[in-house]
This record gives sequence, structure tokens and C-alpha cells, in this order.
Amino acid sequence: MKLRNILITAAAVGFMFASTNRTGVVGYTAGDYTDMNTFAHKAAGQNVAWTAGDNFNAVWTDDGTTWGFSGGSATELVNMKWSNGTYGLAVGLDMNSGEVTAADTMNCGTNNDEACNNATTAAAAETTFDLGFGMNLMGWDVGFGMNTIEDGPMNLNARGGCGFWAFDTMTVGYFSAGDNTVMDFSLYGVQDWGAATGFFGLGITMDDDETAWHKGEMTINTNFSVESTLTDWCDLRIGYSKSFNMAAEVGGQESTDSFSAGVGFNYGSVGLDMTLSEGVLGKMMSNPLEYVNGRNVDDPITTSWTLTYTW
Repeated sequence: MKLRNILITAAAVGFMFASTNRTGVVGYTAGDYTDMNTFAHKAAGQNVAWTAGDNFNAVWTDDGTTWGFSGGSATELVNMKWSNGTYGLAVGLDMNSGEVTAADTMNCGTNNDEACNNATTAAAAETTFDLGFGMNLMGWDVGFGMNTIEDGPMNLNARGGCGFWAFDTMTVGYFSAGDNTVMDFSLYGVQDWGAATGFFGLGITMDDDETAWHKGEMTINTNFSVESTLTDWCDLRIGYSKSFNMAAEVGGQESTDSFSAGVGFNYGSVGLDMTLSEGVLGKMMSNPLEYVNGRNVDDPITTSWTLTYTW
């Protein structure tokens, strides 16, 4: 799609900043409606609907109580949120009727008859729940979530204020799924620079997953991002993160890093957030005419997007 057409559409329709395509780049969710995904009580007071093209989400407040519904999965019967401002709940019900798949004919050996080749296997039907709870506890936001599927994920997160060096917020997280357990402790600070907002985070992650690049050791994580207002209807976001393995094996991988970029268009009550494809921002700077003229057919601008409406 031509960049020129995207910008013209954004100016005509109007957009606001939010969604995981924003927070995934800037590195934090506080103050954004996506915060309710971790802390269910943060849905309170929201009036917002959004889609990423293959799902829908709507959250609204009536007489001090907030309700929300979402969907998109074929096996999802209900997925709803509730908050009264003090407590919040997120409940999902998934009913999978199972599936029948063809057997692996390689197991037939020399018996290559029709019965063997047409054999099938069936996966059992399963009903599972997603449960989430959030509340403010002594000035800390606390969120809990779990799935009832066998060896399903479970997480516990807490976030509170702190006043240490360049940091104003502390987060603690616990996650488990199957035999894998992850614990995370982080500090971050958000700075107002006028037309831009800066973010700096520093944390420690302990992950016992032996298949990960750091092979179950402890990593030190640093995160930086800048969200800059280009015009009154367009933001540019750039983020960088690095994880350093504190106990790398001889010849092992010491660190990994990633760079991300995104744009947000806003005008009134409608918003569009996009995460730029890898390398696109650099290519735009070095050869902008390729995108303006729509010659980037094999090099799409975005990997994902979210359209939002607030009222």
C-alpha cells in the first residue's frame, strides 16, 4: 500500500494512540487501555472498541460498572470482562469439539493397503476456562491469570511506584506453563520531553527453559523507547531492547537484541496503530520515494495493525 494513501486516509478519518501495536514498541502499558489485559480492574471507566482484523473487542462503562466482550477464535464461546473500579474479572470459555486427522502413512510400513492409508486419529473434545483477576492492593496494581487446560499457563503480576534514580515504577512478574517457569523483576521510568516521551527500563529475568537461547540462565534486560509527535495526527515510535546472559557457556550466545518501530495516526475518536516491518524505517529514510510511489510491493510497511474507536 502506498504510504501517501495511508497518510491521506489517516488525516481524513482521524485516529488516537493505543493498542498492543503501540505498547509493544514503547515498552509499557500503564495509561493505555491495553493495561486491562494484565490488570483486569484497569478496564474501569473505559469506552473503547478495537480490532486487529481477525478479532473484535468492546469495553464500555454504564453507571460506574464496566463490561467488555471480545472474540475471534473459532472455539471461543465467550470472553468477557467486568470491573467496578476496585476489582476486575476476565472470564473466557473455550469449547473445542476435537478433530479427526489422517494417520501418518509412513507408519504403514510395507502394508500399503487402503485401510492403512485411510486410517484416522481423533483428538478428544475439551472445555477450558481462562480466568483473570485484578485489583489495587496497598497502592500496587495486582493481576492474576490462568487457563484450566492441562499444564496451561498461569501468571501473577504486580506494579507499583518507586523513586529510585531514573525509575518511577517497579514491576514483578511470575509465569509458568508446563515445566517452564519465568520470574521477572524490572524498574522503569517514563520521561516527558515536550513533544516526545522517553522510556528507560532495567530488569532481571530468571527462566528455567533449557531450550531458550540463554539455556535457563538469568538475563539482564535493558529497554529504551521514544514516542515522538510528528504532527497533531501522527506519532512515530522507536524501541530497542537487549538481554544479556549472565552465565553464558563457552561458545554460547552472550546476548540478543531487537529494534522495533511503529506509527500511530489519530484524529478525534478513531485511531490506527501500526508496527512497521523489520528494516522499513531505515529503508524509508534512505529511499522514501519507493514507498511514496508504491514500489514496495515485496516489502510491506506493516506486520500488524489495530483500529480503535473510543467514545
